[in-house]
Amino acid sequence: MSPGRHRLSLAAILLMLLPLLAVTPAWGNPQPALTAGNYAYDQAPNAGAASDAGQTGLLAFGQGVLADAAVTANAQWNGGATIKYKEVSVVFDLLRDHPLDRIRIVANAPNRFYGIKSVSVRARAEAEPDYTSVLSRTWYGTASPLPEGVPLANSLDVDLAGRTARYVIVKIVRLHEYQHMALNEVSFHPAAGEPGQNPAPPLSADELRAEIGKPVRQIPRPGMVDAGNYHHGITPDDGVPDRSGGLVSFPYGALFDRDQAGNAVGWRGSADAKKSVSIVFDLLRDVPLDTIKIFSRSPNQYWGFDEITVTYRPESRATYAIAHTGTRARTETDYQLAVPMKNARARFVRIDLYRRNQYLHIPLNEIEFHVGAGEPGQDPAPPLTVEQMRAELARYTRMVDRYGQYLYQDWPGKVTSDQQLKDDATAEAARLAKVRWDWGKYDLYGGVRALGKYRATGYFRLEKVNGRWWFVTPHGHLFFLKGVDSASDEEWGYGTLYKNPDGSLRDVFEELPDPAVHPDAYGTSQHGGVVSLLKANLARKYGADYKDAWREVTRKRMIDWGFNAYSKWTRDEEIQGPYIQQVTAPADAIRILWALDPFDPEFQAKLSRHVDVRRFRHHHWLIGYFFDNERGWNKDVVAEALSKDASLPAKRAFTDHMSATYGQDLGRVNEILGTSAASFAELTATKIDVNRVPAGDLSAFIKLASDRYYAAVRQAIREEDPHHLFLGSALVPGWRSSTEWIVGGAEHLDAISLDVYSDSAAYLADFEPYDKPVLNLEYSFNCHERGMRAINTAVKCTSVANRGEKYRSFLQEQAKSPVFVGSGWFVYYDQAVTGRPGDGENYNFGLLNQQDQPYTEMTDIMRETNKTIEEVHLNGAAPATR
Repeated sequence: MSPGRHRLSLAAILLMLLPLLAVTPAWGNPQPALTAGNYAYDQAPNAGAASDAGQTGLLAFGQGVLADAAVTANAQWNGGATIKYKEVSVVFDLLRDHPLDRIRIVANAPNRFYGIKSVSVRARAEAEPDYTSVLSRTWYGTASPLPEGVPLANSLDVDLAGRTARYVIVKIVRLHEYQHMALNEVSFHPAAGEPGQNPAPPLSADELRAEIGKPVRQIPRPGMVDAGNYHHGITPDDGVPDRSGGLVSFPYGALFDRDQAGNAVGWRGSADAKKSVSIVFDLLRDVPLDTIKIFSRSPNQYWGFDEITVTYRPESRATYAIAHTGTRARTETDYQLAVPMKNARARFVRIDLYRRNQYLHIPLNEIEFHVGAGEPGQDPAPPLTVEQMRAELARYTRMVDRYGQYLYQDWPGKVTSDQQLKDDATAEAARLAKVRWDWGKYDLYGGVRALGKYRATGYFRLEKVNGRWWFVTPHGHLFFLKGVDSASDEEWGYGTLYKNPDGSLRDVFEELPDPAVHPDAYGTSQHGGVVSLLKANLARKYGADYKDAWREVTRKRMIDWGFNAYSKWTRDEEIQGPYIQQVTAPADAIRILWALDPFDPEFQAKLSRHVDVRRFRHHHWLIGYFFDNERGWNKDVVAEALSKDASLPAKRAFTDHMSATYGQDLGRVNEILGTSAASFAELTATKIDVNRVPAGDLSAFIKLASDRYYAAVRQAIREEDPHHLFLGSALVPGWRSSTEWIVGGAEHLDAISLDVYSDSAAYLADFEPYDKPVLNLEYSFNCHERGMRAINTAVKCTSVANRGEKYRSFLQEQAKSPVFVGSGWFVYYDQAVTGRPGDGENYNFGLLNQQDQPYTEMTDIMRETNKTIEEVHLNGAAPATR
């Protein structure tokens, strides 16, 4: 090295240190760096100093650029479209154990396209089997290119505090494959003490690279729980060593490696992926906790989760308690959650992450348990085994009080006594005392008198008036459906399981209703014993024989809030009002996935045997029927049909369809489908890849199936009841259905019924060209609070009043469409906090909670909206401000 170069290097070093003086600790006069040692890369540099570029072998200190006592040259890893790695590890062999004072890492960026997002350092002495992590942190390349103000000259001093080490691994990570990285120098400064004697021979380059795979443990931190084990209910796809499954020790686990940016534990999304993943932690003894911190960084929009729940229990309790439940927006890429524990004692902690879309990848980077005030538990039971940890994941969480209310949140009006329920009933009865049907505005069925008189048939019908579709009541007045679903206390979808099929109890209730006092609150289902806390609350509120009082208040509520019909599902037949009736599918119908096969030669006969609606044929309150529910055809159904042989009627129908479409040209059909059938009969027996079917042919086949289906259903209903409307199948656009299916059989429908849980009416644009009346028979707006959830992001609300605001906006936007003729709010009551039998749904759907308390801030807005919604539909515009 020339003297001139040496002087230049010192100047460069001084320049680099200037911007770091404020943040770099004062180390006094460090010992000179070690001069003997070797190193090797796991990813060879692709640029920089010639000594290291492309080097996969062993580099000696003084020979390689990283340990040459200078910082002017560097090793570089330049990014680009062909680069497939983001991490680089450099493994150093100091040839014998050395007590180390510090390690200095210098990384000077040649320009702003260079940067290092994060850096970690781990070390081990020769006799130690595992590495110890001594540093893991973000560095200066968290944005690319580097923002103005971020210095190009960067160095880190890693405090080893005299730790003995022979092997050191420095790992650097870039933000993305296009970011460049550069390292100038890694120097090792000894502490007081003698180096190791009789060392093993130097490791080869391959042996050094093998060091990267050795386990890594963490140094315990004051005020943290760093000893314990954890287990993933579903083994993750990413994260070392977590992806190996089993029991993971805190000091070695990816969730405790102090690396909040890299080595994330990840669960990849797929068609078969579970929507929920859970982790259980054993802190080895009861610990008073101050805070639990959770870090989850999403590299892009395909990573994240939607909901998180944290539960805990001390050794002495059999059930878990909830510490936190909340949501995460997809835009929160750098998610950090601090759960206040308020010195609650816990030995076991569970974290449950939920994704609404199973294709979403779930990342989890780091967990921290911060110790609170108090002494840890004494004489703990032994650490749990893997099997015992799995059992912990299945333990119940205590959820609700005797009234079915969430235990972990308070709110105005939360019920604390039976007397409070009685007082609520008295107060509401007084408020509703003067509520009456407005005969001057409406006819018997809710038709608007001011909109004119039209042909009266004695039954509901549909008519297009001045370019806009309306229902017409049996008395001949225009009617816009403002319905409520499941306005019945007998709707067991409001119930919840208290007993499993094997007879064991679900320990989620603080107290269950006394079956001797509330026998009607209990029932059975295929899923186990069911209890309706709603029915018990109604009995407490209105008396054991509560039905008549409940019916009267329900009838008045519907009038007061401006609803005019019972639109889907269970209804109380003693409460008079327009309603819609379901016709179920025959049990013996041939099924393809969730759908029915309308090409079955017996399909019409099966329908005719099953459909039993004759008793409704003269019901003047009945608006019409919907058939089955939320089950249509899409590409998935066709794919399943094409995977079958000739015994499936739909498969035979597809062959006939292709034959007719291509003029019986078998060669052409074979060419299109990638088959080599000798006849159309052989083609019917051949498995066909749906992706080979041209989009137009696929669309036409689904429309053909829809036409066959709805023609048959309409005929079966008309045989029993010629008077009432056929309203389709309450389909969900884009889920278990398709536009082709929804409109393919439209000529057999009086109206198209859909279930659209959204805050946008844009879906109607897909159906307006068909000029067929459209209903939205299920929708709702929900809050994620009081132990309940929102069904999706679009309908999630920030408050009870916001639910009403979203109702107003959504209903008015739909009503502006000329084809929209009304809707049904799902549902009258909230679902149980402890989950609906069968699928566990616990959504905040209701106009009322399960304590029979109206969400007044919402229903006040609904009342005003419903008063003017016919005006919106008539004019195709929001009502004028009054």
